[in-house]
Amino acid sequence: MTPTRVDVFRIPTRISFGRGVALTVATPLQQVGAKRVLVVTDKGVRDAGLVQPIEERLREGGFTYEVYDEVVPDPGVGEVQRCYERAREMRADAFVAVGGGSAIDTAKMAATLLANGGTVLDYVGIDKVPKPAAPVVAVPTTAGTGAEITINSVIADPEQHKKLVIISPNATALFALEDPEMTRTCPPFITAITGMDTLVHAIESFVCKNAYPMTQVLALEAIRDAGQALGAAVKDGADMEARERMMRAVVSASLAFSNTRLGNVHAMALPLGGWCHVAHGTAVAVLLPHVMDFNRTAAPEAYATVGEALGTKKDAQAAVKRVFQLNNEVGIKPKLSEYGVTEDAIPSMSKDAIQSGNILVNPRETKLEDIEALYRAAL
Repeated sequence: MTPTRVDVFRIPTRISFGRGVALTVATPLQQVGAKRVLVVTDKGVRDAGLVQPIEERLREGGFTYEVYDEVVPDPGVGEVQRCYERAREMRADAFVAVGGGSAIDTAKMAATLLANGGTVLDYVGIDKVPKPAAPVVAVPTTAGTGAEITINSVIADPEQHKKLVIISPNATALFALEDPEMTRTCPPFITAITGMDTLVHAIESFVCKNAYPMTQVLALEAIRDAGQALGAAVKDGADMEARERMMRAVVSASLAFSNTRLGNVHAMALPLGGWCHVAHGTAVAVLLPHVMDFNRTAAPEAYATVGEALGTKKDAQAAVKRVFQLNNEVGIKPKLSEYGVTEDAIPSMSKDAIQSGNILVNPRETKLEDIEALYRAAL
């Protein structure tokens, strides 16, 4: 018998979840025999005091370590190269990434270069990394990107006005320590846009052409958690129940979309970052309801289920309305023009977006003119 369809579910990262789990950082490092560790973070996270307890555990564990706190938002090829060179200079054999998606992707790619050589440009695309990266222990301080779990890394190429995507199980974090306590000090707006990124991951995974029952169970649970907890987490960062639900949503959504891909929202969001420097979470949040409205006739039952999971009617149009409302509730402005996007960028962004593989799994067939119209609707 020849199978009509084979669904492959892969989880290359070992995930530990719970309040205080970040303080066990020495354990996975010991498991891989690490001796010399580069801690990758940014100055904001370090100033917030989130790196200090990690350093204490590294000292207690007898590790030689240095802290690289030069990570910037939307890191580029050059930033990754500098992090890699710092790791090579100190003869690091493992990394600890403490921060959001920028810090984690920087560490993942620096670890990839440490094991494979070359530059980021050598590994752009799918399954281009031949050898496993040096071990990375990821400690996220936002509940959003899922970079600590996924096999995707996104690195900017300012010269081409593009976001480069590296997809490989050999370029991922080996361990993820999902500790809601590490998100307690995350500012409200960052909580909002990273949380919306999680919601987009879940919704796009749930409705895309590659979805199957195992991924849909995870995606739907993430939609429920994010839809119900994001507003509370933005309103009160010390609400640990909301913080925990948001981090659980990240794990569920990341496991889902890592095995399905996404859709038009993410295809269109990367060019917004490359051409107009719009933060990824902001871009996906603004685009989401417009893409849902475009897609809902192609997958009305799926979007109706999304609406129900978001706490509104089991109706596709109600789901779209609820996402508009949620953006407003968490302080995300509804128009791309309010984030510096102009009409003249649309042709270039559209040409980049239509080349994304995510377009192919979007529930509704999408052409270049559709992408242009969606950008204009969100402008």
